[in-house]
Amino acid sequence: MSPQNGSEGPPSAAAGGGEPEPLWTRAYVMAMVVQLGASIVFVTLMTYMAVYAMTMFGARDSAAGFAASAFILGSALTRIFVGKYVDFIGRKRLITIALVLFLLCSALYPLITEYPALIALRIVHGGAFGAISTGITVSVVSMVPPSRRGEGMGYFLAASTFAMGIGPLLAVQLSENVSPGAVFLMTALSSAVALIAALMARLPERTPSPDEHEQRFRIRLRDILDPDALPVAVVVMLCAFGYSGIVTYLNPFLLDRNMPAAASLYFVVFAAGMLVIRLLSGRQQDLRGDNAVIIPLTLLFAVSLAVLALSTALWAVVIAGALGGMGYGALLPSLQAVAVTRAHPERIGIAVSTHYLLLDTGVALGPVLFGTLIPLGGYPTLYGALAGTVVAAVVLYWFVHGRRSAGAS
Repeated sequence: MSPQNGSEGPPSAAAGGGEPEPLWTRAYVMAMVVQLGASIVFVTLMTYMAVYAMTMFGARDSAAGFAASAFILGSALTRIFVGKYVDFIGRKRLITIALVLFLLCSALYPLITEYPALIALRIVHGGAFGAISTGITVSVVSMVPPSRRGEGMGYFLAASTFAMGIGPLLAVQLSENVSPGAVFLMTALSSAVALIAALMARLPERTPSPDEHEQRFRIRLRDILDPDALPVAVVVMLCAFGYSGIVTYLNPFLLDRNMPAAASLYFVVFAAGMLVIRLLSGRQQDLRGDNAVIIPLTLLFAVSLAVLALSTALWAVVIAGALGGMGYGALLPSLQAVAVTRAHPERIGIAVSTHYLLLDTGVALGPVLFGTLIPLGGYPTLYGALAGTVVAAVVLYWFVHGRRSAGAS
């Protein structure tokens, strides 16, 4: 296993008994603004794009769904390469270029008149997002003190959680009460705010070594997937299967249970649970260790899926949403902190890219793999299987990292 140091930063002052190292620097706050602006665009358009494709282009269900998911395809394609080249390009330069492209894509939607052009735009837009999210996450990993990595990543990714809460609301309210153009104007403004924040931020950079420079054009599997981060990223993928089952099948499941209004309430409670837990879990991870946070909260997510499978009343759906938000909400920053800590310092970019690639894979493949269970046993079987998959993620986590972490403690 690689050295337990994934940052270019100095040794922890807190570890030596001194005052905690500062977390809330100007660069850190600006990075959170970048993350928030980009995430609002992502979530808002993911929510609205299927409806927009059906309304404006007459797309059928599958084609309309692809108009939304093409964004994730573009993001995943970018992540294959950006992890290796983020430090060759320069972190701030990469983020700035990608944000300019991101802004242009946001502004181009009203000008698109053909469905194939819309798909092409979605792929390019997603590719820009993949570069932004990878570059800004690598920068934050390097600027956060190692002794406060869990806390720092938790607060940073809370910006994405906030976007998950307000993005769908903005999409619905603006499209129904104003116009489709208002949705794209809002996403363009969010992109512009993110670009301004990136220009104002002083981000940490890393100069590749001569050996890295000599091999910069050589692409191997380890240049796409970091071997040290990959086992933990597989845990992320298994948990993402559970989340994908929620976002894809919750609404038809609750319609089948004669609770048509329950889905909206579920996602409100889910987002609130995510936000609260991300403000608390990171610090506990730094103080008590990885296992103290990751194991119980992953099990909590599994319980939430089991409760959802058995839900026949609104109160059960609300409980499932709260438990699911707290469980899943803490997993992503906590497991990402583990992944970058396991990686060598010069491979942080590839480690971050590996995390996001497996996350995207889980969200994309989950509905396809587990949707086959619905004709066999209905939605309860689907959510029961997802709960079992998340329990399997806990077992895998223990063998690939948890037992080692317990020994170190």
